[in-house]
Amino acid sequence: MTGASVVLGGDQSANRTFMQVSGHGFKLPARILSAAMEESRALRGLLLAYVQALLAQTTSTVLANGHAKLEERLARWLLMVHDRTDGTTIWLTHEFLAVMLGVRRAGVTVALHLLEGKGLIRSTRRQIVILNRRGLIEEAHGSYGAAEDEYRRLIGRHLAR
Repeated sequence: MTGASVVLGGDQSANRTFMQVSGHGFKLPARILSAAMEESRALRGLLLAYVQALLAQTTSTVLANGHAKLEERLARWLLMVHDRTDGTTIWLTHEFLAVMLGVRRAGVTVALHLLEGKGLIRSTRRQIVILNRRGLIEEAHGSYGAAEDEYRRLIGRHLAR
């Protein structure tokens, strides 16, 4: 979900949104979301919990970008995409991964080869297959997991009602 600024009371988002992998999405005008939140305390509570989880993820990303090696950051990013998609195959180019990680494409290629050499993924043109999720989590060296736990804690609390 994007539009945290609307959830927090703004009338529009300052950002543009695009889907990183194929799938389905929905677009909702800010005024409709605001009206729905006014009508439903449960929806408002859920979306505010989501914003809190988003802040945890943002903090985790900043820490990873400042301290983790490229292959650790790539492992984290692949895990996050895997969390949001069905199956073990992720359809992405090296160029797109480079943009998302803020590095040169050649660096992504080297990092993919390192993860592949450890038997964690299989990488071909525009395709990455997750072979060993547990190993990817270990490879992320702590940069994956805390924000995901916070998401489950916050969102799970609302979904259990």
